[in-house]
Amino acid sequence: MRSQAKGLLACDFFHADTIFLKRLYVFFVMEVRTRHVHVLGVTFHPDRVWTAQQARNLLIYLGERAGSFRFLIRDRDAKFTTVFDEVFAAVGITVLKTPPRYTKGELLCRALDPDITRRVHRPHADLR
Repeated sequence: MRSQAKGLLACDFFHADTIFLKRLYVFFVMEVRTRHVHVLGVTFHPDRVWTAQQARNLLIYLGERAGSFRFLIRDRDAKFTTVFDEVFAAVGITVLKTPPRYTKGELLCRALDPDITRRVHRPHADLR
């Protein structure tokens, strides 16, 4: 994987509970080589449409750098649809799904970087 890390992105959700006992879902993508984390959005109710729009926002932010990535690793969550995959396919990024019931793949990005909740970067906070 290290030889492929330069062109590899990984995405996932993690949740954060508020003091008001509400659960927020944070969607993020990590550039595996640099372990640079992009927080794409935070919402109470992530759905397919919202997730696909966050993918579009990421590609807008990355601009020409998007072409330097070859693969995106994601799990099989229902929030990731063919529309989500097509957003990345349009710029030449192949989406790889983790195997079904792959417990070691659970929160793949967090496994790659356990401090992910402390080191996040949100460059396009104004995009919704």
